[in-house]
Parts: sequence; C-alpha cells; structure tokens
Amino acid sequence: MTRLRWDFSGRHRWATRSSLACVVALAGCLHALWWRDGLLHKREALLARPRQTQTVAGGRGHRIAAAPSPVLTQVFEEMRYPWNDVLDSLQRATKPGVDLLELGPDGVAAQRMRIQGAATDAQRVFDLLAALQNDSLWSSVQLVSQTRNDGTDAPGGSGAAPSPPLPPGLSGSVRFSLAAQWKRP
Repeated sequence: MTRLRWDFSGRHRWATRSSLACVVALAGCLHALWWRDGLLHKREALLARPRQTQTVAGGRGHRIAAAPSPVLTQVFEEMRYPWNDVLDSLQRATKPGVDLLELGPDGVAAQRMRIQGAATDAQRVFDLLAALQNDSLWSSVQLVSQTRNDGTDAPGGSGAAPSPPLPPGLSGSVRFSLAAQWKRP
C-alpha cells in the first residue's frame, strides 16, 4: 500500500520569509539594547564628573563645592545688582541739559559707579553733582574729570578708550566723568 498524503498545506514561501524577518528583528533588538547600554554608561560617566569635583570633608560626608571662578563670581554679582534702582535715582537727579552717556561699575568694588555724560554748560554738571550728593542712595560723589568740547572731535591718540559720541545738539558742551558710591537700601 502506498502512503497517503494528508498534509495539503505544504511548505510555503512566506514561512521562510517570516522566519528570516523574525531573525533580523531579533538581531535589531539585541543591537538596540547593546547601544542603549553603551549610552547609559556614557551618561553615568558624564554625571559622575561634577560629583568628582566635589570633595568629601572630614569623614562625616559633608560635601564642599569647588570654588567658582572669579570671572563667574563677578558676572553673577553684576546680575544681582539693582540696576533699576540706580537708573531711577539717576533719572530723578538728572535735569534737562544733561545727558548721561555711560554708566558702569568702577574698578573692583561693585557699588562704586562711574558715570560719564555731557552737559550744555559747567553749571549743570555741578547741579547734577549736588543732586547726587543730596540723594541718600549715593555717597562720596566726586567729579573725576571735566572737559570743554569745542565741537571738533579730535582723534584719541593717547591709546585711551574712545569716549561715546555726543548726542546731536551738544557740540560745544562740557564732557564730565563722575565717581560715586551706591548705597544699597
């Protein structure tokens, strides 16, 4: 007797293709897991760097952060400076005929300010000086320099920083520079 073939399904082409796709998908998943593990190790190494800059003090587990650089300290100090209060105070003290051209910290002390400007005449500079001295938010206000501008801008050949340009209508005016101590309220 011959053998009967009852299996009518047989082997189809899609069965080998799907098996191949499963093997490729499994290899892709394994590769993705290996790559993720490498990225996690790199992340841990990057997160461990700041922890290594901190030192453990004593044996008690107190952490002391590394001291910030002086440049960053100065930048953060200037960011916390009450610039709005300073500008409001200067606006109250400044009368018509006086234009403030430059304002900034003077030297190392953050509360010491350098104020440069131009006025139509010397009396207006002295009025500004008196107004700042009478203001309770300012102390030790000093006139550092005062020069009469004849309207011709001579090039600064002395190597000093160029002064800011004068506003229109102030040629033939007086340039001045003040130094003042700002008192924080």
